[in-house]
Amino acid sequence: MRRADLAIAPALLLAGCAGLQSLSQPERPMFRETALPPQAAAEAIAVGRSTQPEVAARLGEADRLRFDNGYEVWVYRAHPVRADQPELVLLFAPDGVLKKLRVRPAAARAG
Repeated sequence: MRRADLAIAPALLLAGCAGLQSLSQPERPMFRETALPPQAAAEAIAVGRSTQPEVAARLGEADRLRFDNGYEVWVYRAHPVRADQPELVLLFAPDGVLKKLRVRPAAARAG
């Protein structure tokens, strides 16, 4: 992993999470498989190997934010969005391969 990638990834994840709030989306489960917990979803994909099409096929639709540099942040969370819900945050590199992932527990978001 390049040093520049390490420096930019946390900033992209934070910016992506802040920019993805949706005011008027219909109800939607977090994942295509409605009973799938975020940690199990994170274990079903692989950093450095899983691609955007593979992740979308396995987990379903996510809130997406694309940056000018080609990086893309996907956030899986239930809609309507509530602070007491967990979420799965994914960072994809410009080549479409999963670069980083993070499960944010509900407790970390509720405060």
